[in-house]
Amino acid sequence: MALLTNITAVRAPRIEESASVPTIATPLSWATPESKLWIASRNGEYAGMIEYTEGHFLATGATGFDLGGFSGLGQAMSAVDRGPIAGRLPVGVLSNVAIVSAVVALSMVGMGLTVIAA
Repeated sequence: MALLTNITAVRAPRIEESASVPTIATPLSWATPESKLWIASRNGEYAGMIEYTEGHFLATGATGFDLGGFSGLGQAMSAVDRGPIAGRLPVGVLSNVAIVSAVVALSMVGMGLTVIAA
């Protein structure tokens, strides 16, 4: 049996810029179809979701973009409300940078040990 609850965002509605007059975005509505899962909608349209997994609230945007992991539900809800931040690197890119950095560091250590041994 699914438990459905509606939670309105506690943040003030964000202001979206337009060419003529600024408009205020409709606040998100939240449903909890099952424990540890929150689904957001705005004007009846899917806006994102939050899933509580392994001690973190994982937020996903309307298009499936990973918005990150958060320690609190409020932080995750704010991230879904904001949506993807322009210029933010995807998690996959960041993990690849970390792997390449580790390989370079290990190579430098290996070269240093080779020079010392010679």
